[in-house]
Amino acid sequence: METPKKDMEKKVSFNLSPSSINLFYQSPLLFYLQYIQKAPDDTPVPVCYGLSGNIVHDCLQKYALGELNKENVFTHFSQEWMKKNLHIHRDAKGEFLSQEEYIIALIKGLEIVDQHSSHICEESIQFPFKETEDMSIGIRGIIDLQAKHQSTSQEVIIDYKTSNNLSEGKDFERQALFYNYLRVKKGKPIPEKTVFHYLKLGREKVYTFSQEDIEAFEEELNEIAEQIADYGTFIGNYPIGEIDSLFNSKKKACLAEIARRRGSRDEAGFLQTTF
Repeated sequence: METPKKDMEKKVSFNLSPSSINLFYQSPLLFYLQYIQKAPDDTPVPVCYGLSGNIVHDCLQKYALGELNKENVFTHFSQEWMKKNLHIHRDAKGEFLSQEEYIIALIKGLEIVDQHSSHICEESIQFPFKETEDMSIGIRGIIDLQAKHQSTSQEVIIDYKTSNNLSEGKDFERQALFYNYLRVKKGKPIPEKTVFHYLKLGREKVYTFSQEDIEAFEEELNEIAEQIADYGTFIGNYPIGEIDSLFNSKKKACLAEIARRRGSRDEAGFLQTTF
C-alpha cells in the first residue's frame, strides 16, 4: 500500500502566472510540455531579447533600492551586457541588438523611478490555488515596481517593457490584471492605476481595474485550473494550438506529438478497414 508521501511525490506541481496562462491560451500542448512534462528544450530560439530586458530590469531595481546611483548604473549595465554575451547573441534577423537603444531605454526607466517614491521592487507573491489527485496548482507572480507617484500621491503598479511594439492584445492586459489580483489576495487595495512603460518607445499603456474585474478574473483562473485538471497528465488530451512561434524552444517535441497523433489515427483507420 502506497503512503500519502509517495502519493504526493507523484503529483505534478506548477504555477499559474501571466506567462503560463498566456502560453495555455496560445497552445495547451506547449503548456503541457513546459509545465507538466517539463520537457527539455530541443530547438534554438533567440535569447537576446530576454537577456537584454533582464539587464534593464536589474539596473532599474538596483537603482530604486539605492544599490546603484546614476554614476555607476551605466557601468553595471555595460558589465552585464558583456557578461551575458550580448555582443555574440543575434536577434531574429541575425543581427546584434543595439546597446545604445537599451541605454536610452534605461535612462527613461531611471526617470520613471525618480518620479515615484516608496518603492517596492520585484515583489514575488505566491500561494496555493487548486489541488487534485494528480496536480498541485499554485498562483505566482512578480511585480516589477509598486510605488507612489510623487506629484499625485497615487499608488501605482509599474511594469517595464523593452519590446519594440505597444501591445493591443489581451496578453498584457491579463498580466496587468494578474498583478492587481495578487495585491488584493495579499490584502492590499487595488492601486489607482497600473502602467506598462514601453521604455524603447517612450510610451505607456495605462490600465485601471475594479473589484468586479478582480472577481471576474478569479473566476477565469478557476476555469483555467479546472480545464487543466480535466485534461490531466495525458499529453493526448491537450489541443495543439499555435506552435509556430519563433520562441518555441520545444518545437521538435510538439511536432513529434503531432506525428504520434496522426499515426494513431492512421492506425485506427487501418484496423477499421481490415476487420
